[in-house]
Amino acid sequence: MEDLGLIAELFKTSSTLVRAAASLEKLGNRKGEFDPSEKEALSWSGKFLLAMDWNAQKPSDPPVSGGLALQATSVRPTFYSCLFRMAPQIRSAGMQSEKELISFLINLYKYLISPGMPSKGSKELSSENSKLGASLLREIAESILVQINNNGLPRPFTTLKDEWKPTANELTPFLAF
Repeated sequence: MEDLGLIAELFKTSSTLVRAAASLEKLGNRKGEFDPSEKEALSWSGKFLLAMDWNAQKPSDPPVSGGLALQATSVRPTFYSCLFRMAPQIRSAGMQSEKELISFLINLYKYLISPGMPSKGSKELSSENSKLGASLLREIAESILVQINNNGLPRPFTTLKDEWKPTANELTPFLAF
């Protein structure tokens, strides 16, 4: 049952990220204001991404809840692989250095946390950056679904928990050294 709980949380994470991506695309197309459910999805997604991205975290940031921390930890490798896969899109948006990428991501997180309200030290997202942010959210959401269903392949592990905990599967003898 523990696996089903984790799978359900990850599925919810993916669904929320897709809703937030759709809202960001709406912003990119300059079509209307956000309704309360969109603001909630955007805000949650911003907090989730901030919890996931070690480069964006600051000691002064408020602590995250245990459930959010578990989801962020489970998806963190997926997040970084999505950034790697999106490198061509990121470069075509004019970000050539890691510093520029981190700046974009921090601005995106701040915007998502407080959608439609400029926060201290952040600027309004451009249409291009909101579309890039939406693409990132969709990429992460799709990757989470692939992670959940193991890309349709049978699992060599007994449980999803074992898959994310290398010391509980057949790698244990190699890690014992």
